[in-house]
Amino acid sequence: MYTIVVSFLTFIFEFYRNFITVAETGNLTTASKKLALAQPALSAQIKTLEHYYGAKLIQTARGKRQLTLTEAGEAFLGKARQICRTEETILLDMQSFNKKASGTLRFSVSPAKSTFFINTYLRPFAAAYPEICFQFREEAVSAQTRHIAENSSDFAFANAPLPSPQLFAAHKTQKEYFYAVYSPQANCGLDPQQPLTPKQLQNIPVCCNFGCYSLLRKACLKHGFMPKIRFIATTNTAALAFVQDGSGIAIVSAGGRDDFPQGLLQQQLADDELYFEQTLFWSKKDRLSATAQLFLDFYLAAAKTDRH
Repeated sequence: MYTIVVSFLTFIFEFYRNFITVAETGNLTTASKKLALAQPALSAQIKTLEHYYGAKLIQTARGKRQLTLTEAGEAFLGKARQICRTEETILLDMQSFNKKASGTLRFSVSPAKSTFFINTYLRPFAAAYPEICFQFREEAVSAQTRHIAENSSDFAFANAPLPSPQLFAAHKTQKEYFYAVYSPQANCGLDPQQPLTPKQLQNIPVCCNFGCYSLLRKACLKHGFMPKIRFIATTNTAALAFVQDGSGIAIVSAGGRDDFPQGLLQQQLADDELYFEQTLFWSKKDRLSATAQLFLDFYLAAAKTDRH
């Protein structure tokens, strides 16, 4: 009897998760590839759900492969997501009662800080707790806040301001100041031995990431000009790569452990408002699992050490 119940629960949660994937991709072929599941088997799962609940969940327009949800399907999708999130939370909580810390922790990290976060916090934590597994997303702050609110991520790590900080618990660590980084071949007229202000960037081709752009633009407008953006990217790495041959200067944020590519000159921008704060944040309304609390304690101790 026990085996039958466990098998039923396993299948029903699998069906829910697979339905969510179908709804998100809008295509059975795409969903089946993503799930590594044969398309006929996936179709059969959807039909089973429709038969069980007595409602049509998915419809296909004539002559089109794209799927759309019926009104019942939209309602079912929300409930399925809620059930799966609850099941994952219960699983994490129950696993945390083992003598060895275990379970899965889910992280959403800004692309610009993913390597830093993994090397500084995640790898040392994983080495200390080998039974714990990890899910890791690289995404912008807007997606991070959404996944925290939906309880599909346990923690997020960013170096940009949170859009609604009152909704999250957060811990800020070190500041990342803005630097101008450029090749000695760049004909930009800057003296690396002298302080650099935003005003001196006027008419110089600038490369930066999307996170830096809004603060940089604000600082330049104070001096009466718009920055001349030649290249904008998601990460510091791309901006730095673009200026290797002297194609303008890169404006990037950097903390104490960040290294710039060898052979490039660097100057900190002398402006009190040009900085980010590295921030770990999590949900205020959802209780942390024991495993998540274990990571938070580890992080706070490590962050305190990094500040000294």
